[in-house]
Amino acid sequence: MEIDIMLDFDGTETSSDDLSTYGSTPRQNYKPTHSKSRRKMIFPVSSSLDPITIGAKRPSSDNIKIVGGRGYDLRQPIPVKYASVRERFLAARKNFWIPNEIPMGEDKLQWNTGQLTEAEMWLFKTNISYLTAGDNLVPDNLVNAIFQHITANEMRQYLRWVMCEEANHIESYLFVLESFGLDEEGQGQIFTLYQDMPELVEKVNWNLTFTNNVVNSDAPLGSPEALRALLEDLSSYYLFEYLFFPLGFSQIFALARKGKLRNTAQQYSFIWRDENLHSSNGLWLIQQIIRENPEIWDAAMQDRLRAIVNEAVKLETLHAHVVMPDGGILGMPVNTYINFARFVADNICKNLGLKPLFGIREHPMPWISEYELNQEVNFFEGRVREYQTGSQLTWD
Repeated sequence: MEIDIMLDFDGTETSSDDLSTYGSTPRQNYKPTHSKSRRKMIFPVSSSLDPITIGAKRPSSDNIKIVGGRGYDLRQPIPVKYASVRERFLAARKNFWIPNEIPMGEDKLQWNTGQLTEAEMWLFKTNISYLTAGDNLVPDNLVNAIFQHITANEMRQYLRWVMCEEANHIESYLFVLESFGLDEEGQGQIFTLYQDMPELVEKVNWNLTFTNNVVNSDAPLGSPEALRALLEDLSSYYLFEYLFFPLGFSQIFALARKGKLRNTAQQYSFIWRDENLHSSNGLWLIQQIIRENPEIWDAAMQDRLRAIVNEAVKLETLHAHVVMPDGGILGMPVNTYINFARFVADNICKNLGLKPLFGIREHPMPWISEYELNQEVNFFEGRVREYQTGSQLTWD
């Protein structure tokens, strides 16, 4: 006789003996009995909090899943099932950079000698304030919500590196303000500026909602309900990397086109290079979850993700009007900026296999590609080296 022991999702009570050695999270333990019956073991979703099992076998690639994998040790770096994820990690590691390597003397002079207009100063301050908050939100989302679902070691390894890069971006924003000669109080006034702007607060809280939906969910890992919440959160993450960040960078790139804050724009170009890889990985992760769990990609889920993209554009539109209250700056009218957001949103819909929302076919700001790095610069040696180019955004 064969007895199937299934992991159910009905919240069955678990005794204190079933608690993980490393925390209070209940985990099902299925122990063989002395019965002669043969038992088919179906394990809970693998967790990094699972205790080590002596004599456990190495996982096979057939068992590994990007999310919801069961019955194997997540600490094992091999086998690598998803080679493209591993390649992204190696490419990102080659591209690591340090903000302090970029000279900031020209921007410091402009900042301290009144070469920026009042509108340009406002745009810069609100820009770096929001982006700093955003580069804090992304790793917080990864570590608190997304990471617990990932059951492929190569993806976990790359996401660790993503968090390292986001920390480096925050250091870049700090370095920019420090290089201007601002003391801690002056920097703090800029970094907290977004908190006094309802439009930016709403935008930050919008992303936090998806993170908290995953964190506070009672649905067991691997269940359809948990995967749907994760997919929504990953969509907001993808929107951050592919829409919110590039739109934010474009504000400073527009100033750089006029000869203003070109050093800061160079910092942003390096950050954008990292975010390109992050967005590519975010898209791949969404698509792979759908490939492995096609039952969650129903009409309701597709409509929901399309609505999330539309919500993001509405938030970006409000953001644009509050940071460019006079209708934009020279070279970047606010309406052109909003159309850029809509253009990117349509690309996101296409990438997800969804119907575009706005039907904008031509890039409203094609000049932005001038600031997308195709080369790696060694600032100490003054030489230029080709770098990994596979992470560039495409605007077709």
